[in-house]
Amino acid sequence: MDYDAILKNFVQSREWEVAKQVLLNKIGISHLWIVNSERKFLFREEAGKLYCQMITATLNGRKECDNTQVSSIQYALDNKVLTVFPCQSGFLGFTCPIMNNQNVIGIIGSCGIVNSALQHNQYAQVIKNFNLESKAFIDSLSKAHSTTVEALELDVELVALLSQLAIDSKIKHQQLSSKEGEVEAISEFYKLFEESRSLMLTLETKKLYPLIVNLTARVMNAEIASLMIIDEKTQEINIKAAIGLDADHIAKTKLHVGKGVVGYVAKTGEPLLVGDITADTRFHVQSSSPKYYTKSLISAPLKVGDEILGVLNVNNMKTRRPFNETDLKLLSIICGHAAVAIKNAKKYHSEDKEKATEEIEIQMREKEEVTEVKQELIKEKVDIETQLKEKEEMIRVKEELIRVKQELLKEKLKTTEEEEDKEKLLKEISTLEKEKTILKTEMSQLQEKAKKTDDLIKEKEKLEKEKDELIKEKEELEAQTEELGILYSISREVPLMKMPQEILGWVLDKIQPFFNYHAGTYLLVDEHRLISEIKQVCYINKECIQNIKDTVEKKWLEINPQKTFKIIYHTEEGTSSELFWVGIEKFQSQLITNLHHRDEIIGLLVLSSFNEDAFTPLQRRLLTIIANQVSETLEKVKLFAKIRELAERDELTKVYNYRYFEDYLEKEFAFAKQYNKQISLSMLDFDRLKYVNDTYGHQAGNLLIKTISDIIKETVADKGLLARFGGDEFAVVLSETDQNTAFSIAESIRANINKTTLEFVKGTPHQLSASLGVSTYPNQGIETEKDLLAKADKALYEAKQRGRNKVVAYTP
Repeated sequence: MDYDAILKNFVQSREWEVAKQVLLNKIGISHLWIVNSERKFLFREEAGKLYCQMITATLNGRKECDNTQVSSIQYALDNKVLTVFPCQSGFLGFTCPIMNNQNVIGIIGSCGIVNSALQHNQYAQVIKNFNLESKAFIDSLSKAHSTTVEALELDVELVALLSQLAIDSKIKHQQLSSKEGEVEAISEFYKLFEESRSLMLTLETKKLYPLIVNLTARVMNAEIASLMIIDEKTQEINIKAAIGLDADHIAKTKLHVGKGVVGYVAKTGEPLLVGDITADTRFHVQSSSPKYYTKSLISAPLKVGDEILGVLNVNNMKTRRPFNETDLKLLSIICGHAAVAIKNAKKYHSEDKEKATEEIEIQMREKEEVTEVKQELIKEKVDIETQLKEKEEMIRVKEELIRVKQELLKEKLKTTEEEEDKEKLLKEISTLEKEKTILKTEMSQLQEKAKKTDDLIKEKEKLEKEKDELIKEKEELEAQTEELGILYSISREVPLMKMPQEILGWVLDKIQPFFNYHAGTYLLVDEHRLISEIKQVCYINKECIQNIKDTVEKKWLEINPQKTFKIIYHTEEGTSSELFWVGIEKFQSQLITNLHHRDEIIGLLVLSSFNEDAFTPLQRRLLTIIANQVSETLEKVKLFAKIRELAERDELTKVYNYRYFEDYLEKEFAFAKQYNKQISLSMLDFDRLKYVNDTYGHQAGNLLIKTISDIIKETVADKGLLARFGGDEFAVVLSETDQNTAFSIAESIRANINKTTLEFVKGTPHQLSASLGVSTYPNQGIETEKDLLAKADKALYEAKQRGRNKVVAYTP
């Protein structure tokens, strides 16, 4: 609470003026003052009492008065009660504390009041002490108003009551004003936050940080603001975005969790208001630094649940006012929303990457598992092959042993006659043969096992290949499903629309969630003009809008240089109260595709994003498919319009009929209103058709109608659209035409008709004449195409009333 401001406001109030007059006139005070709780004078007024002036003119007198004043103020601060006291010179004074919640916020005080209980001769010691001129001093006392202590207490109590009531009222008023200011600031924050919600939800973090800082600085009315993020690994806190700090300062600032003001907030998760950063040991800054002229700083954590993401700091209010608890509360609210936005942005922009990484990791784990099984099988196969080689070697050795022993047996059979030796050799040979057979059996089994292992390895490789193909097929099916969903919506809804601009605007809205763009633009050839609409997901600055226009114009010039009409743009315009984002100066990604019919390019679709590499190959392919489908629909709409046009021609004059006129006027009026263009309408009624029909027959009447129609067509040429209402009434729609030009065209039509004659009977010329009424949008009383028609008809009626063969323009 700013009590000094309240006291200063009180000094300027009517209540203080009343109290002051009571004190000066009724009580007769000599000196009146108001101090704050720190003894600083906020108000002083001298009543010009000679006796006081004589005393304070002396050195000792001045010193005595000052001491009395200091001691009385201290007594009021300590005791918090109204006090009437005598000074050392015998004069009365008082101090009246002004309170709020048992605290002294200021003191009203006075002195130099003549005490009626003292006789004039009792002041002799005062005259002597200060060496005063006796007669002048006594004379001034005689002329002064005097009072008793009791009477003074009663009067001062009344003044105290009046003053306290006035102060209480002003405190309540400031509290209400503070609350209103707080509510207004919070409302402003939520307004800006709502405007930026779409942007916050789609920006990557490095673009989101400057946006948050800019929003904070604007809501807090601050010149310095910084957003710092904690590095989870190093526990360092780095500035990610700032306003009011130079790049070098931002780059060098590296703080640690737990150290300094920011570190304290980052560690505890508690917001902090520092009243004087020059006196706070946690904040290292020179007292003369021009950056921190308000000395106060507020810092609040970017916190979601128990997780602290970083810190948001604000310094230097543009009003030079120090920050208070209300400001800290507002910053905490901002930080709560900002933290959620940052966490969501981190999750949003890392989700796809994390999902892709997770899928890759799953596939890698599965492949590693397959590879491990495969490696085990290969190892097993190698072991079998090793065993086979060993068995083969053993069989070879056994066979060699058998062969040697058989040869020995043959030799022994020749040389020995003992049957026992023969039998022994035969047994050895038999045993070797058995061992050889067993080895061959084992070898056969090992060969069979090796073959099975080899088959298993091949089967695993085949399954792995099939799985890769299935994953690829699944991804393609998911992409095709998403594509088909969007394409189905387009194919179902778009054919129901009549206007090309309506179709393209709807398509851009429909595809935004899938492409996640920040601005979507279409360019379309519409007969003799190029129309473009820039649809913004959030309000973007003029530089970004211009960037889109430059991109569209450059691309169009490259692909269609022969159709270089001036492009008519439409986009939502932001106002000064809306937030244009700092740090988001240009788009990082743009996706462009052509709208075409056969070999002719009829327009463009342009998607723009603030994020880098925002569009995937799938999205690029899908936009091309969408563009092809929309192009076909646009051509069908144009073809249908041409067929309808043939059915909407007047049979006699071959100009458009009333039904076509209604649709065309509605379309052109909507265009004029949307793109802030002018549109004019001329209504024409020619004279004496009934007379010609009755006198010369309907064939002569038809000739008159056709002649009038041809004159209007020749005069208007390609400046507008001519339609016949029926009978003797025609209308001319003049798009992008102001009232003066429309009036001039109408006057030319009237003059050309008036100088034409027809001979229905030879030798009897019939001079033609017509009256015309003109109306133009924008104009007072014209909000719809029906209003435009009604005002033109009113002007036509006025032309007839003035004697026919005239042109009248509608004026409110």
